[in-house]
Amino acid sequence: MVKIGIIGLGFMGATHLKALRQVQGAQVTAFCNPSGRNLDGDFSSVAGNLPGQEPLRWNMEGVATFRDPHEFLKHADVDLVDICAPTIEHRRLADAALESGRHVICEKPLARNSQEARQILSAAARHHRFVMPAMCLRFLPSWVWLRDAIQSGKYGRVHGAHFRRVAQPPAWGQAFFLDGAKSGGALLDLHIHDTDFVRFCFGDPQSVYSSGFSKVTSAVDHVMTHYEVASGASVTAEGGWAMAP
Repeated sequence: MVKIGIIGLGFMGATHLKALRQVQGAQVTAFCNPSGRNLDGDFSSVAGNLPGQEPLRWNMEGVATFRDPHEFLKHADVDLVDICAPTIEHRRLADAALESGRHVICEKPLARNSQEARQILSAAARHHRFVMPAMCLRFLPSWVWLRDAIQSGKYGRVHGAHFRRVAQPPAWGQAFFLDGAKSGGALLDLHIHDTDFVRFCFGDPQSVYSSGFSKVTSAVDHVMTHYEVASGASVTAEGGWAMAP
């Protein structure tokens, strides 16, 4: 049995809870949310961008609640901390959780920049704990099938691949997502899915070229990327949240 505590109880927190209900041996024992929202387990008012998201009401029996992350890490009976807080808080929370002796699952992106991401990995190594970025495409059945088809060559050699992930500006969590300094814009919050999946399928690119523009936030809100991969395939990805409703 792995005892799990969740920091951040917005849309991603609710999404992770729904997934944890299906994991044998996972027991949620603590919630933490500095705003105090949803600490009663009622997520019925939480909105997001994934289809088929039925309202969630969590059984709070045996679940301790906290507003202060430091008190959470000091007193919660957890083996693993699941971080679903805004991106700008990831490094601070992950470092503290690892220092407290807990393992960490962290919602993507792992950190606001590469320096902070490396600091998290260094903390995990220093404290002999694991940290896992929640890059979900690697585990979704249709994407697993695609990667297996590419890797096995079942349908022949891949000559080209294009991944497209575009949407209108996020209408949920606006105080966070629409602040580019905090979220990193669509480049970091959305495009990272396909960048990770390209690496998963084709290995680390030999070179990368990207161009984009800002429209919704102060960060990059629409981006096109070309990846030069070892196989010679022409691989591109497009991502953004600047589309018209």
